[in-house]
Amino acid sequence: MKKIIYLALILAIAAIAYSTMSGSDDPAYIQQIADERAERVRYLKTSESSPFQQYDLDFYPLEFFQIDPAYRVRANLERIQSPSRISIPSSDGSSAPYSKFAYAHFTLDGQKLKLLILKPAGFGAVPNTYFTAFADATSGETTYGGGRYLDLDIGKSDNIIIDFNNAYNPYCAYTSEYACPLPPPENLLPVAVAAGEKDYNH
Repeated sequence: MKKIIYLALILAIAAIAYSTMSGSDDPAYIQQIADERAERVRYLKTSESSPFQQYDLDFYPLEFFQIDPAYRVRANLERIQSPSRISIPSSDGSSAPYSKFAYAHFTLDGQKLKLLILKPAGFGAVPNTYFTAFADATSGETTYGGGRYLDLDIGKSDNIIIDFNNAYNPYCAYTSEYACPLPPPENLLPVAVAAGEKDYNH
């Protein structure tokens, strides 16, 4: 009997831990994502550094998918032992240098997927900050056709969280005045990522 109670306790703790890691329906998690989205809207609408202020553009409301904890996934890093420089094509036909850092392996909608994680040139002063650009089955439909971005904070652990609820548009979604890196071939996901920022309609 004691063994059964002990096993049940372990399973309960594991369930709580998994719920915490995945985001579950935790109101605090939902509020955190909502607050981050509100801050992005505020920045784009009012900051002198935003494309709307830089090019005197009319600002229309941003649209987002409903916050869904199912798109907050755990990923295992496959670090690239000898990081190499690659040129990532940009939306204007140019290219920009990046360092290949790691592949993030995860499961979404029952499919095993991976994303190439990059270190942008010039980001050396920002430790542990990495970047990935991806496209998926929603690209060109409900989301921007040039793909979306995720910023990732990565430390020593090879287990990370990728939260597609934080996926955001490059500035090229708002104006053609920018050169935005396009998703590399490895990051064309064969699933619909119905999370994060939608295409900008203006």
